[in-house]
Amino acid sequence: MNPESMIIPNTTHPETVWLADIPPLAATIAAILALTLLMRSRLGAALDAYLVQRFARPGADLLDPALRWHPPVIRASRLLGVCVIAALVILVVVSQIGPLLVALVLAGPATALLVWGLLWFEEQRYVNRIDAALPATVGRLEAQLRAGSGLQPAIEKVLADMPASPLKAEWSWLLERLGQPLTTGSLATATSVCAALRAQTPSRRHAAFLSHLEIAIDQPHASLVQRVRAAYEAMHASDRRASMLATELAQMRNTGIALFLINVGITLYLFIVQHERFLTAYRSEVGVLAGAVLALVVGAPLVGGYLLGRSEDITY
Repeated sequence: MNPESMIIPNTTHPETVWLADIPPLAATIAAILALTLLMRSRLGAALDAYLVQRFARPGADLLDPALRWHPPVIRASRLLGVCVIAALVILVVVSQIGPLLVALVLAGPATALLVWGLLWFEEQRYVNRIDAALPATVGRLEAQLRAGSGLQPAIEKVLADMPASPLKAEWSWLLERLGQPLTTGSLATATSVCAALRAQTPSRRHAAFLSHLEIAIDQPHASLVQRVRAAYEAMHASDRRASMLATELAQMRNTGIALFLINVGITLYLFIVQHERFLTAYRSEVGVLAGAVLALVVGAPLVGGYLLGRSEDITY
């Protein structure tokens, strides 16, 4: 008797077995969407609290409650939509590979990892937009101050011509908090509001400028203009140095990439041509160590060029 004739197949029609997986998957998706719709307000409040905690700077809890703020990197409603879409996509993809229960278990950690990456990306994008807009904005502020305007009217005139941007949101918050009553019974001064914004902005470049502005606010108007002018010139000098550095490092990065590709090509050639000898050489203890050292040496130009290309100069 043929043993294979005794095996009973699990499905009678394998080509249509995917239809049987649709109802439980669709029911799970519907339950997630319904639960999200019913608890939308609570989930939004929870995400708001999480965003406040996520983007809080060290020492921000020591500030007066009236001066506490967190950068509007991403709205809670958008983050909720991203979480739901990411969870559903991961659920559908993993359910095609394994059981639905496993997909439900893995959907949570995978969604959390994606959300963490999204928040990191959005924060870097927020900071880059501030850093890019700051020199020109400080230049316009210096022009308004040099024309005789006070600090608050000068900021108002600068904001009137600015498009919607993270820097405009932060400076608008600075103006809104001027004169706000504090828990100590006093009113928020320009110095205290500037210090609070400096402690809470995620941009190091903006924080450096605010630290200088905080000192110059209580000085005579001429000194304030000189400090803002010095900050504007230092920012442009920093941008020029960064541009020159990027140009000089471009050749280094290109050379590193070329050397990396050449070494990878030679290694692949040796692996294909002398497969057995290659495995024998790198399976030994000395071979593993030599391979690790070679990998570090080959990758060093890439890593070094990337790190040097991200160098910053925020000293004004």
